Amino acid sequence: MADVGVPYTLATGGGTIVFNDSGEPFQGQDQFYITEIRGLGSPALRTPFDSVPLGDGSLVHDFWFGARHIGIEGTALVQSTAIEDSIVVIRNQMEADLKTALESIIRTDGTLSFTPQGQGATSYTVRYEVGAEFTHSNNYHSLDFSFGLIAGNPFA
Repeated sequence: MADVGVPYTLATGGGTIVFNDSGEPFQGQDQFYITEIRGLGSPALRTPFDSVPLGDGSLVHDFWFGARHIGIEGTALVQSTAIEDSIVVIRNQMEADLKTALESIIRTDGTLSFTPQGQGATSYTVRYEVGAEFTHSNNYHSLDFSFGLIAGNPFA
């Protein structure tokens, strides 16, 4: 299970997005929060086998680790103002910033880095794999998002 309570940084040619930034001052900052992250527990497995020709069973070959498919869900929360029109403007800019960062790693690499509590720093070289989805919530004060990244090298 991934540690969703620590800061994650997605560094791309289109900008850097920081998730779960608990730097001071925490209250009053507009933030991207990760609420769920999948794919960090273990990379996909490539499990090749062939049917036994003219017989029962299968020929099982060596298994390998495949690419790491990382799914991220979260919320862009505007906390810097309570003025409705300003919230919309800030929220729209946060959405545009995330889209720009993600779209910049379609044909070139980005880096997802984080430090799980009690562990060393971890980073993966990633590309944008699953298109971002955005949904308004909390009476349009926040913006829920989900997207997917792929790390060709399954090991940090």
